[in-house]
Amino acid sequence: MRTATKLEMRQIEARAIAGGLSAQRLMENAGTAAAHAIRRAVGTPRDTVILCGTGNNGGDGFVIARKLSENGYPVTVILPQGEPDTAIAREAFARLGDIPVIRFDAEPYRAAAAVTNAAVVVDAVYGIGFHGLLPQPVAHLFSLVRPGEHRTFAIDIPSGLACDTGAKDSHTFPAEMTLTFTALKPALVSPDGIAACGEIKVLDIGILPEDVEAILSIDPITWQEVKCCFPSRLPDTHKGSFGHLMMICGSYGMAGAAILAARAALRCGVGLLTVALPKSIYPLVAGAVPEAVFLPLPETEEGVLSMAALSTLRRALNGKTALVIGPGLGRGESVRRLVGALLKAANCPVLMDADGLNALAQHIDMLETTNAPCVLTPHPGEMARLVGTDTVAVQADRAGVAGSFARRFGVTLVLKGHRTLVATPHTLRENPTGNPGMATGGSGDVLSGMIGSLLAQGISPDKAAIAGVYLHGLAGDRAAERLSQHSMLPSDMIAELGGLFLSLEQN
Repeated sequence: MRTATKLEMRQIEARAIAGGLSAQRLMENAGTAAAHAIRRAVGTPRDTVILCGTGNNGGDGFVIARKLSENGYPVTVILPQGEPDTAIAREAFARLGDIPVIRFDAEPYRAAAAVTNAAVVVDAVYGIGFHGLLPQPVAHLFSLVRPGEHRTFAIDIPSGLACDTGAKDSHTFPAEMTLTFTALKPALVSPDGIAACGEIKVLDIGILPEDVEAILSIDPITWQEVKCCFPSRLPDTHKGSFGHLMMICGSYGMAGAAILAARAALRCGVGLLTVALPKSIYPLVAGAVPEAVFLPLPETEEGVLSMAALSTLRRALNGKTALVIGPGLGRGESVRRLVGALLKAANCPVLMDADGLNALAQHIDMLETTNAPCVLTPHPGEMARLVGTDTVAVQADRAGVAGSFARRFGVTLVLKGHRTLVATPHTLRENPTGNPGMATGGSGDVLSGMIGSLLAQGISPDKAAIAGVYLHGLAGDRAAERLSQHSMLPSDMIAELGGLFLSLEQN
């Protein structure tokens, strides 16, 4: 099942309205479908409270109230923040008839008693529009809801969850069932969202499939499939059980790229890590990553690896289960020749990023001479160099460019950027996690280390790329929640990985 962000849902609804399905009809369909689902779940009519917000989610709640009342349910509507402020929600509110309505600001104790004494509580406060923190009246009413004693239903998304990121307020409505419309939302498949949503039902509200397909053309990566990439570790395993990654990275002035990539790889669980780098930066990197093994190598006057390192690198490839080439590697003829020779020599999965991709772009036919499974992780500028075009052309057809390149060369391609794409010769997937705060130097080095680590652990290239980009983006989202998009750093993303892997192991 595909997911739709807040913007995408609005685009889908706009297409449906342009095609002749009015906004009022969409609201009526949504409320009718949700009321039917509640009746099927609850059965015999019982005292029901519907908490309705001021926007269109509240409008859906008013329709639900009317439809349940028509079917014999004793219904009370509570307005935690006052009367509706959108035209179609006001229209739905006016049609409530004799259904009791309680305004929290006028009768807080009566509102609280109604929630406490109800058998069924429906959350129609925010839906996909929520962000930030729940206001005190809403949080207070939610605190009175007792899962297990109340039957609880959330409309579209439990209020307290942010639609696109899954960020969760501590007072988020505790739903036993979430009734969402047309498509899943990213929050509903996020780690925190899964715990808050209960059973999820996607309801048809009359939007044509072609309107949905026009906006949601690529299947998103989900938390559940990422979780499946990581089986439980057995008690009798050892460091050799989790692969041996070699990273060829760093140059004079670019030691930080090697540090970030190495730290990310280790935090993602690789058993052994060897970092091959110019000998001049060895002391700096080794001091920052004590868990790694290092291979200091000859370098040119410019501080990049020289061809004199090739024989040592070839020998070092023996026994490695994955190879990362590129973060901070630098440019020049020696780098290009080394990259070509290593691609020919590799017999394990290879990830190429940054300057490894720049070397490859000069002789793209190198991809046709390697027997190693390859993962490429270009940003749009690097992608443009790989295919001999410009960034504007890449961004204008990201899916087409990524898919055709993956098919032509038989590789897994990660086209970074907003809604990062993972393309293989047969599939195309879109990553729903991440935020603009990740658009800073070093973020790509972190991703290289993460995917390289997963490759070394024996995860297939497509799954390693899918899991890597999803967790990378989710780590960025967690860092932004803690520090803001403006001030978060790539190292902050690495710091979030431990918590994400703890969630993978526990959920």
